[in-house]
Amino acid sequence: MLFSLVYTSRAVAPMTRDDLRGLLHQARTHNTSARLTGILLYRNQTFVQLLEGQRNRVEPLYEAIRRDPRHHEVTTVSTHEQLDRQFPDWSMAFDNLDEEPVGLPGYSDLLQAPRSSPSSAEAGLVRELLELFDRGR
Repeated sequence: MLFSLVYTSRAVAPMTRDDLRGLLHQARTHNTSARLTGILLYRNQTFVQLLEGQRNRVEPLYEAIRRDPRHHEVTTVSTHEQLDRQFPDWSMAFDNLDEEPVGLPGYSDLLQAPRSSPSSAEAGLVRELLELFDRGR
C-alpha cells in the first residue's frame, strides 16, 4: 500500500528560476533514491505539492519540508492510502504557473490541454491540485 500526501505552503520570498532549479534538483535526487514520486506546482509564492510512496519515506520528508526555512504556512491538505502511484514516472514533476520554464527538466505540459477535456488521469489530478490555488489554498 502506498501513501499520498498533499500540502500547500508560501515561499518567504519570490522564487527565481535558479531557486526553482536548485529546489527541483534537490527534490529529484532525494526522491529517486527514496522511490518517491509526485508533482510540485508554484504560483505567486505558493507551492502545492503531492508526494507519494511508502509512508515511512513520505512522512519524514514532509517533516523536513515543514522545517525548511524557504517557506512557511505549511498546511496539510490531504493524506490517504492508495494502491497505485498517480505519477509513477515522475520523481518530481514540476510546473511554474508564473512562467514557462523552458528547458527545465521535468516541466509538465499536462496543463496545456483544455480544462474540459483532460488528456490523462494525471492531467485530471493536476487540475484538482490547481483548484487549491483558485480557492486561495
